[in-house]
Amino acid sequence: MNFHQSFSWRRGWRRAALLLGLFAAAPALAYVPPVGAILRRLGQKREELALQSLEVRGTLLLHGAPARAASQSTGLALAGEELSVPALLSFKMPGRCRIELVPPQTREADRPVIVSKSRKVTGFKGLERVPAAVSLVQGLCATIGEHPTGATPEHTYAEAFGHLGVSLTDVHFGRFAGRIAYVVGGRPAEAKPEAWIDKQTYQPIRLMSGPANALVDVRLLDYGSPAGGDWFPRAVEVYQGADLQARFTTEKASANPKVADSLF
Repeated sequence: MNFHQSFSWRRGWRRAALLLGLFAAAPALAYVPPVGAILRRLGQKREELALQSLEVRGTLLLHGAPARAASQSTGLALAGEELSVPALLSFKMPGRCRIELVPPQTREADRPVIVSKSRKVTGFKGLERVPAAVSLVQGLCATIGEHPTGATPEHTYAEAFGHLGVSLTDVHFGRFAGRIAYVVGGRPAEAKPEAWIDKQTYQPIRLMSGPANALVDVRLLDYGSPAGGDWFPRAVEVYQGADLQARFTTEKASANPKVADSLF
C-alpha cells in the first residue's frame, strides 16, 4: 500500500468511526412520540405507584434573595446568605400539596406554611410571600401531586402543564443531568415553559414555567434513592437563570399516610 492509499484508508476509517459514534450517541432520535403518548406513559408510571397520599420529610434550603425574604417574612434566622430549616411536604392526591417549615422549638400553630389546592396558592406566616418557595410547591403539585387514572391518564398532566403555560403541540429530545428526556413545550434551549419527562423511566424531571424573561426552573433530581424511592426524588431544586434559589433535600418519604383534609 503506497502513501496515498494508506492516507485515504485512514481518512475513510476515521470517517466511518465518527459516523458510528454519532449513531451510537443518538438515543433513537429518529422518532419522537406525540405529546399525548408521552403524557399517557407519564400518567401510567405515576398511577403504578398507587399513591393516594405522600409525606416527605427533609430540609429546605433557601439561598440569596429568597433566603432574605423568607427570614424577613417568617422571622427565622439567616446563616450568611442561606436559610436552612427542617420541612415537611404533604400531598393528598389529586392536586393538594403543602410545605410546612418545622423549626426546632416552634409551636405547630406558628409554623410557616404554603398550600396549593386546585392550583390556587395560599399560605401562613409569610412563607407564601417567597416566590421560590411558592414555585417549589407549584412545580411539585403539577408533577408529583396529581393522580392520573382511567383510560386517559394523559388528560391530568395536559391540564396541569397547560395551566403553567406549557405548549402541548411541541416536543423534542433534550439531555438533563446525564439523562435523555422528552421536552414538551419547546426546544431545550428556548426560553419557554417546558415539561421534561425522562425517556427511560417516564418520571417527571424538570418543569419550567413563567414569563420568558423570568422562567423558574424546578428540577427533580435522582429518583430511586433510599430516601425517596420512585415516589419522590432525592432532591428538588429551584433555579431562576443560573441562580439556585431553593433546594429541598429528601430524608424520608412515606407512601399513603393518613393526611387530614383540614391541612389543605
